[in-house]
Amino acid sequence: MRENDTIVAISTPLGEGGIGIVRLSGPDAFKIVDRIFACPRKKEPGYPKPRHLYFGHIKDFQDNIIDEVLVSFMPAPKTYTREDIVEVNCHSGIFALRSVQNMIFETGARTAEPGEFTKRAFLNGRIDLSQAEAVLNMIRARSEEAVKIAARGLQGELMNNVETARDKIISLRAPLEASFDYPDEFDEAEYDYSELKQQLRELKGFLNKMLSGAEKNRAYQEGVSVAIIGKPNVGKSSLLNAMLQQQRAIVHEVPGTTRDILEGYMNLGGYPIRLVDTAGIQGTCDPVEKQGILLSRSAAEKARLVILVFDGSADWTNADEEIAAMRKEGQGLVVVVNKTDLKKKLKPDTLKSRYPGVKVVETSAVHGAGIDDLEEAVTAELDHIFGEEWVSESPVVVSIRHEEAIGEAIENIDRAIQAVKEQPLEIVSLEMQYAWYKLGEITGDTVNEDLLDKIFNEFCLGK
Repeated sequence: MRENDTIVAISTPLGEGGIGIVRLSGPDAFKIVDRIFACPRKKEPGYPKPRHLYFGHIKDFQDNIIDEVLVSFMPAPKTYTREDIVEVNCHSGIFALRSVQNMIFETGARTAEPGEFTKRAFLNGRIDLSQAEAVLNMIRARSEEAVKIAARGLQGELMNNVETARDKIISLRAPLEASFDYPDEFDEAEYDYSELKQQLRELKGFLNKMLSGAEKNRAYQEGVSVAIIGKPNVGKSSLLNAMLQQQRAIVHEVPGTTRDILEGYMNLGGYPIRLVDTAGIQGTCDPVEKQGILLSRSAAEKARLVILVFDGSADWTNADEEIAAMRKEGQGLVVVVNKTDLKKKLKPDTLKSRYPGVKVVETSAVHGAGIDDLEEAVTAELDHIFGEEWVSESPVVVSIRHEEAIGEAIENIDRAIQAVKEQPLEIVSLEMQYAWYKLGEITGDTVNEDLLDKIFNEFCLGK
């Protein structure tokens, strides 16, 4: 990456729409666009005025009009990248946008690498690394709660918490480092070791609090896999259709209609749900059906929550016994007794005794009865798994990278606490230094180039 180049990329999704934006950033952004932008207001005093929209046309070198556009010029440093930025508002169509972009290439810019605009914002000190990652989280947000969490990250909430912890580490290390440099002035007998331990314990508590709610925040951001499991013809596909409010799966009275994994997406209680309808679990000689059953078992194993579906109009069978044993330890569970519109044979009390504390919901998927209760039960079970803390109250840690860095810092602080009075103070200070370094990886203060490349390569080209 050549950081002094002027870069260009299409910053809006490709496809038909009202407006598409081609964005430039770099020292030659104004000059490049000026060469191909025909605007009647160029002769006005003060042109181009910062952050004004100018109407005109992008032309090629033969003076042919490529597109009718609105152009804004934004001078450094008060821009997204802290460089000169130009945004060309074109008609949104793939050929129009690429034609404008190609003219900008020919005039001296190069294609931006994935995430290069945001990387420049980070390298130029406008945002820290946690804020840069919050930009990506905002783009990828799948729920309103995920947007709220990303917005808090963009405002620097995580950065502020990290810097508070790092400043505390520096203040605790300062007298220790001074004692190493001037040992004659350090009276070990008068040093308050208990106060140092207490301060370290408080720091550890602060870091632990930062991790609370991280798994739930990640669920809001990345979504949750929920698998519908049951034997053939218990109404799994009908439940999928009813919950999604669309005909996603084929429904037929012939058992084994669903032979593959079907899925749909919905939002329940703020959680983005990947709802998976699986092939019925049963013994079979059909090789295609066998493959579907293997996929069903795999989906059940990977799901964060399973919905076990039983036919309320049929007696309990050995197949039901096998289904009942499919839930893994730690998985969320909701039990459904379906087909309540038919004569009841399977009593809900039978399942309640088998699954104490688990919500048992009665439904008639074909008539839509009990679907609201099922959705409420799924939401309640997810809250039980991830905790019921509100998004506005929980810390803003989302990514596994942040969680691991804080976790390692906590381990370092733990070792520092254990080392007080048991080992030389140099060891205590060294463990705190390690913790300070790990926390710096979150904000980018101590991050290496390889990790930066890995993070920003996840971005789209225009951001």
